[in-house]
Amino acid sequence: MRVPSVLVLAFIVLFAIVVLFVGCATIMKGSDQQVRINSTPASAKVMIKTTGGMTVFEGTTPAMTKISRKNEYTVTVSLEGHKDATVNIMKESIEGWFWGNLLCGGVIGIIVDASNGAMHHLSPDEISVTLTTAYLGGKQKALYAVFHATDREGQLRSLAVPLMPNGMQVAQQ
Repeated sequence: MRVPSVLVLAFIVLFAIVVLFVGCATIMKGSDQQVRINSTPASAKVMIKTTGGMTVFEGTTPAMTKISRKNEYTVTVSLEGHKDATVNIMKESIEGWFWGNLLCGGVIGIIVDASNGAMHHLSPDEISVTLTTAYLGGKQKALYAVFHATDREGQLRSLAVPLMPNGMQVAQQ
């Protein structure tokens, strides 16, 4: 049985389009990268912004999201009663698959991978922060106990209670 020449020609054209118009890094890795964010204590608020200030993700730890390889980001992890932690996600290196364009993707593959960001590897792709307890500014130092509980809506709430030596009085204002 002979395959019609129209089908062979259609297959060749389709194959040529795939090879010429798609970059190797885009095919193998995609233009997005998965990022995991953890914190101690857990249930902290996470906000990921591009270096231009556009918010691309909001959630609570532990969190996992996909972000575009095209940009660099600032990740802020915050929890009431604790100091915020900030981590930068940067374009660290070029994906190895990008170099596959020299073999099969050609110039168009290089352009595709460069334009959609698939050529970049972002780092870090796993963020783990330990939040430290916040303290009041000023000259007076005080020790606080921070209590955490969830309210009726499931939101984490915190209460900071000053711990004072025996016999000290709280000044009324």
